Formats: sequence, structure tokens, C-alpha cells
Amino acid sequence: MRSKRRGRARWGVPFLVFLLMASCVASPSSPTPFASPTPLSPRPTPTATPGSGPWMVTLTLWIPEELSPYSDQAGADLLASRLADFGAAYPDLQVQTIVKKSHGRGGLLDFLRTASVAAPSVLPDLVVLDEADLQVAARSGLLQPLDGLIPPDLETDLFPFATGLGRVGESTFGLPLATEVQHLAYAPALFSTPPISWSAVLSAGFPLFFPAAGQNGIADDFMFIQYLGAGGHLVNDEGNPTLEEGPLTAVLDFYAQATATRVISPLVVLSLGNLEECWALFQQEGGMTVVDSRWFWTKGADAAEPGPIPTRDGRPVALAEGWVLALVTANPEQQQRAMTLAAWLLEPDWYGEWTQRTGYLPVTQSGLAEWVVSAERREMLRGILAGAREPLPSSLRARLGPPLQIALEAVLRGRQSPAEAATRAIQSLE
Repeated sequence: MRSKRRGRARWGVPFLVFLLMASCVASPSSPTPFASPTPLSPRPTPTATPGSGPWMVTLTLWIPEELSPYSDQAGADLLASRLADFGAAYPDLQVQTIVKKSHGRGGLLDFLRTASVAAPSVLPDLVVLDEADLQVAARSGLLQPLDGLIPPDLETDLFPFATGLGRVGESTFGLPLATEVQHLAYAPALFSTPPISWSAVLSAGFPLFFPAAGQNGIADDFMFIQYLGAGGHLVNDEGNPTLEEGPLTAVLDFYAQATATRVISPLVVLSLGNLEECWALFQQEGGMTVVDSRWFWTKGADAAEPGPIPTRDGRPVALAEGWVLALVTANPEQQQRAMTLAAWLLEPDWYGEWTQRTGYLPVTQSGLAEWVVSAERREMLRGILAGAREPLPSSLRARLGPPLQIALEAVLRGRQSPAEAATRAIQSLE
């Protein structure tokens, strides 16, 4: 879900306008008689402004391929029917759904940029972006702020991290739609309760798998989560990247103890570069592994039990990323209509089923309440989402990831003590 660097298109304006129109995949619809909007329930939402003539009003929604209602992927049929139901409830409003690549040239952000200059008339009313592209689009002036437009009861229903996903600076530019995090998966035959703390992991003595190899010399989220769970801060009072000696030493000492008790095999975990490799090894060896939530809830929920990533004191910590609904239109009446659609897509009974089917985690408490899982699993997920934080900025990850990775490898290979490795990591920042 991470965004990539984009290139600018260099075609002439007429050809670009043609390309923008030709590349759209729109939902079929046919005009129906104009009528006043039907009130939504159970959550009150902004009502669409009735038109003064017999014409249907069109709401245009751009959506990434991963959420396409026209695909054969899980949950696509639910989204298609939900959009159709919106048209039935609001017969004067027609939703035109256009599917685009999520990233890169010809992707959502790329088309927002080029269309805003070359063909503003084809811009959508609403667009679904990932949280990284939302930041770029908002700072580029391509989106409209949502302050005062989100229904108050919907705002209070959001998990705390979800508000941060849509915030850019001091304003809200996105309404989160779905999220995913890293969490633990463990063999239920080996644990009577989830191993939520370092002491529980060490005392159990079963293997723990995580991608200690990192990516391109940058530590995986698992390392950042452990550091945050130990009480560490990533920025200082001046807003600069920082690492704190106490929390970092504690994390590295946990790895050293886990290595000594054979809970962690340095040779094994340093060969693991992604979560899929961790899951494959977990299926063979059992024990515990870190896993992507969407992978788990679509492919692994019957083979293991979920739990929060173990931290020093057992307090759940996660880094959440996700898809966010953003407003493009500056027309006040269209904004109200667009927000009516946005609220419609977060109605708990439908939203809960859709997120569970797709494997994404819900961003609202009422959505999670609709998941058909055991009470224990629901409470576990509630704890993870309540303790989740918005993802790290790419600049912060690039600055702190390398020294964390170097420190991790030094301790796992027995080249430095936890205190020495922590000191060197902090000195490298200075």
C-alpha cells in the first residue's frame, strides 16, 4: 500500500483529455425519475441537496483496483450492491464509479495531478487514496478539507488512530475506509492465552518468527513497534528524528534474552525478509509469528489464533495504514452529496460484513461490532485497534530504519551487547 515516486505525463492536452476519459471504468447506470433523498438510518448523515430540475445528479467516485466493485476478489460483490442500494435510496443521485491503478503512472494521484491542470471537468467528487498519497494530494491543493463535514457521531465512532490517518497538518482531509496492521499469530495448542508481553514470550519458550532481515537496510515495522511499546519516542521536542537509549536498550536486551533461550534463532530470522516467509515457516514449525492482518483474516484465521504483538508491558501497539476517502469537489452542494455517500459506505451493518469479507480491519467501533467472530477475538482486535497509531512518515522511516537495523543485527549476531548497540545507533544519528 506504500506509494511510489510518480512521473509527469508529457502528452498534449487534447490527447491527455482523451486518455483520461478512455481509461475510466465506470459503473453502468440508467436515469430514474427525480425524487427527494430518503433519510439514512440508523446514523444521521448529511442529506443531499435536491435539484431544481428533472435531471439526475451524478457523483463520481475514483477507487483503486484493490477495492474494485467489478472484480472477482472477496467483497467486490458487496461493494457493488451497496453502491446500487445507494442509487435506490437516493434515486435523484447517480454514482459513477471509476477504477484506476492505486499508484504510479496512470494511478489515482497521477490522474488527480494531470486532470486538475488539463481536464478539471473529469475530476471526481470523491477519491479513495492510501494514507501516504492523501498527504501528497492535500499538500498539493488537490483535495478539500473535511472539517465540519463529517457527522459528529461518525467521528466519535472512529478508533483514535483513524482520525490521524485522515489528518494533514491541522486539518482533516480524509475519512478512513479500511485499514491493515501487523499483529501476532500463534499456535493455539501451545498457548492457553495470547503471549502479549516479552516475559510471556520468553517463559513459553516456543519459536518467534519475524522479518529481521528488514528491507533495503531498513528495519521492519516489528522493530519500530517494539521500540514504541517500550516507551520510546521517534521525534524529539524540536521535531527531529531521535532514538532514546533506555527503550532501545530494553528492546535489544529482549532480543538477546530470546536468542539465549532459543526463542529466536538469529540464523533463521535474519533470513526472513517479509511476512509471507514468516508465515510459511510458522506453518511448518509452529510457535509464533508476526503477520499482516489482511493476510491472516483472509488466509490464516483457521490455522492460528490472533494476538497483539508482544511488548514490554503487554500494552498493544500497532502501526496502521489504510485506504482513505477524500473530497475533491469544491462545490458545496456536491460536497454534501459526496459526504452522504461516504457515510453510507460506513454504515455498521454493511461495513462490518464488507471489511470482514475483504480482510481489512474496520476503522469504526460499530463496524468491528458487526464482525462474526468469537467474543475473545473481537476484544483482541478492539485492543489492537485502540492501541494502533498512524503509519510512520517515509522520511522518518528512512532516517531511523538503518540504525535500528544495524543495532538489531549486531545483537542477534552477538557482535555487540544491547547497551553498546543502542549507544552506537544513537551516535549515528548525531
